[in-house]
Amino acid sequence: MTGVPSDRQQRLDRHALVMAVWLPAAFVAAVLFHHGFGPGGVWWLMGGFAVVLAGFVAHVIVNAILGTDFTLREVALGLFAFALAALALVLAVLLTPGFAAVFFWPTALGLVALAIAVVTYMVIRFGPRAAFERFDIIRDNNPRRASRLPHRGGRA
Repeated sequence: MTGVPSDRQQRLDRHALVMAVWLPAAFVAAVLFHHGFGPGGVWWLMGGFAVVLAGFVAHVIVNAILGTDFTLREVALGLFAFALAALALVLAVLLTPGFAAVFFWPTALGLVALAIAVVTYMVIRFGPRAAFERFDIIRDNNPRRASRLPHRGGRA
């Protein structure tokens, strides 16, 4: 035994650290959202979004310290949670009388702030071109060899 942790042990340690960041953040955010949508009001909702944003920033810091990136499962879970929150907002506006008058703008602005934070992280981490190339599914599905060449700008 050399004392150097295996790759599996390093992944487990990273997962434990990420869970140590997200579990308390998710609990506090859930309490703030519950109180905000109940008797608390709009400022409690903003506090809930601030806690979710702080959890994301802490996750980014964990990734930076450990020299890792978001896993595909973490990205999928984040996209699913965001889509579920957006769907819940739309359904609440359509099905709950009086919801839109009080809660639509704070909730929509909170979701937009989270989306801006993710895009800002991607631009800072990968640069503008590489960040938006991650969404280029046309190039990914194009089997031609020429589609893999780096773009040099302009027309050749």
